[in-house]
This record gives sequence, structure tokens and C-alpha cells, in this order.
Amino acid sequence: MSQALETVARLARQAENGLPLGRGSVGMDDAGDVTVTLPTDVSHHHFFLDGLLFNVSITPSGDETVFHIWAEVGYMPYSIESPHKRARLQTVLRATAGLQQARFVVDEKQKIIVLGKRHVPGHLTLTDLMYEIIQFVQEARPYLRVFGECL
Repeated sequence: MSQALETVARLARQAENGLPLGRGSVGMDDAGDVTVTLPTDVSHHHFFLDGLLFNVSITPSGDETVFHIWAEVGYMPYSIESPHKRARLQTVLRATAGLQQARFVVDEKQKIIVLGKRHVPGHLTLTDLMYEIIQFVQEARPYLRVFGECL
């Protein structure tokens, strides 16, 4: 019984530091003890919101975790296709210049992408992950709705 209590105490101490996210983080060794290992691989997650697929990647890097989030918003029309639509989208893009969490960019194929990147100290807990996602979405969502109306 004392071994079981010791295992539970070890897991509780680990939980205080934030359980790491990642496949295979919690396991059992040959002796039957529960082990918790910090992931070194990138963890990928996805979710849908307002018809957009958001991608999240979490990369442990030493004493911090790098959090990336991005989504494809749509395509910027060429001037010859729709000059008015292009002008409206460019106006919205300029309006996003001062955002702190989210950045809207147009790639070489005229795809509009919203992305964010943060360096979070330590290992990301589920609470930290949700906080980062919500911060990003709260800032980007009003602009995403305007983009949706323009596209």
C-alpha cells in the first residue's frame, strides 16, 4: 500500500508543475510504477470555429514551450478578378496591423492566413493551452467575421 501512496504522491507533485501534454506522457515501467515523462516531440491539435479549421502546435523547448496557432481564412482575389473585393480585404488587413496575439498575412499564393506564436515559460498545462487559444481567438475573431463578410 505504501508504494501505491508513493506513486500517487509523485503524480500529485508532477501535477503541481503541470502535467505535460503529449502522447505517451504517462506510462508504467517494468516494476509496475507509474512514470511521467516530459514530451520532447511536437504536439499537434485541431479545432473548428466559425467554419475555420484552426491548427495548434506545441513544441517543448528547454525551459519554455512554443505555442503556434494558425488558420486559413480564404484567398485574396486578384485586382482583375474583383478590384472592389480586393480593396476591402486590403483595408481589413491594414486594420489588423496593431494586434498583439494574432497576425494576418497573405502568402505567395494569395492565401490569407491568421497566425500566432507565443513562448510560454515552463511546460504547457491544459489550462495554459486553453488560455493561449482563447487569447488568440478573442483578438482575431472580430476580424475573421469581417473577412468572412468580404470573402
